[in-house]
Amino acid sequence: MAMITFIFRKRSATVFSIEKLFDALYDRIEKSGTSVCRLELPHISTGFVSVLRNAWFVARHKKPGLLHITGDVHYAAVLCPFSRTIITIHDCVVLHRRSGLKRVLMRILWFGLPLRLASAITVISAQTKDEVLRTVAVPEKKVTVIPNFVDGELPFTERPFARERPRILHVGTTANKNLAKVVAALRNLPCVLVIVGELAQATEDDLRVSGIHYENFVGIDEAAISRLYRDADIISFPSTYEGFGMPIIEGQAAGRSVLTSDLEPMRSVAGQGGALLVNPHSVDSIREGFVRLVGDDLLRARLIAAGKENCKRYTLDAAAASYLALYRAL
Repeated sequence: MAMITFIFRKRSATVFSIEKLFDALYDRIEKSGTSVCRLELPHISTGFVSVLRNAWFVARHKKPGLLHITGDVHYAAVLCPFSRTIITIHDCVVLHRRSGLKRVLMRILWFGLPLRLASAITVISAQTKDEVLRTVAVPEKKVTVIPNFVDGELPFTERPFARERPRILHVGTTANKNLAKVVAALRNLPCVLVIVGELAQATEDDLRVSGIHYENFVGIDEAAISRLYRDADIISFPSTYEGFGMPIIEGQAAGRSVLTSDLEPMRSVAGQGGALLVNPHSVDSIREGFVRLVGDDLLRARLIAAGKENCKRYTLDAAAASYLALYRAL
């Protein structure tokens, strides 16, 4: 098999979910005996100049073989038109966050040009596949679903449930993570809301008047995040938009009850009976979900048992086997 060059975006202290997954995948592919190397882009994608510099960097430093762009920097393929390139798409959220000319440019540079040049496209859920096919006119057979995975860093542990003051872990603070509605839903309920991610001033103001005791963690490493899962009673993830929804399977793997959205892809990722599904657009629905989880021991036990089985679908071995099969096919 030809050498696989994994292309990573420039690392950030606070955004590293793609790197976490593909670092583990890289190690597993290398252990399979496949020749691999990695390129980390020199610039964060903050404007056209940084995008052009990154694309030129890949064109100059790529090695013969396959290029695998691991996500978020799809445009890295645009100056490598004759390379065999795989692009992994995690979501299309960048298009939702832009409007006008910026949206048009993002659509061209992040999706239109690179996806048409790519030899293959992988996506992390059927929902993302549908969105990609609606965004760019590429053949469906070119797009393969390879789900995310949990890689064993979150061992299943039992923990007595703190009914009087449960610890509710909420990972992510971007608009789609729906923290504002979670704060409104938990208003005056006895709990500790543990938030991972930077807080806007308006959110801090809401928290101060909500009657919720909260803790906030920013820029923490994977070991610290694992401890937060282990110390949690409930995982809060009523997101309004995701490409996949890693906290769902991470919470299941850790042995915690999960509250998430009755939307795709969260509904499918959670599996049959693996999470309590709520309407993420309704504060009342989210609040009712939390109240049920706190008060119903049998419900939590059922969710945890089903979640433990469900997350077995999402393993590093399965993901590595799928990627290796794709590499060989190219």
